[in-house]
Amino acid sequence: MVLFIIIIAGAAVLICLQKIPAYAPASQNAGRTANAPMPGSDRDAHGCIGSAGYSWCPIKQKCLRIWEESCSITAHFVCDAKKSITSTFDYIPADQVELILSDGTTATLPHAISADGARYANSDESFVFWNKGDTAFIQQNGKETYSNCVVSKK
Repeated sequence: MVLFIIIIAGAAVLICLQKIPAYAPASQNAGRTANAPMPGSDRDAHGCIGSAGYSWCPIKQKCLRIWEESCSITAHFVCDAKKSITSTFDYIPADQVELILSDGTTATLPHAISADGARYANSDESFVFWNKGDTAFIQQNGKETYSNCVVSKK
């Protein structure tokens, strides 16, 4: 009886061994199919690897991760009547400008449609910041409140 059990157990082991291949192709070992893209091969037009969290920052002209480095630039404008504007232009994740005015007013405005220059406005257009090159101005409720602003070259 014991001999019979040993023979059956040995046969079962041989059957199992025949079903297990001696090797598996490398693509199966890696858990990928042969047609799957290689990790990190998803570069965009600028060479940024999206799967690694990189995005193109047009203002800095490089790929960056926004949680490591912001995609923004700050400019300080000096205006008529001894007024000033500090503006931080954010490009990623939102195209917007953050403003600090010399009177203490702060505003964050989304980019708005413009035929010429950069225009940022709140939803009802009561607060509008215009920027073209090194110049800017602000309109509040249709009236220009910060005029002839020029980038400070400090």
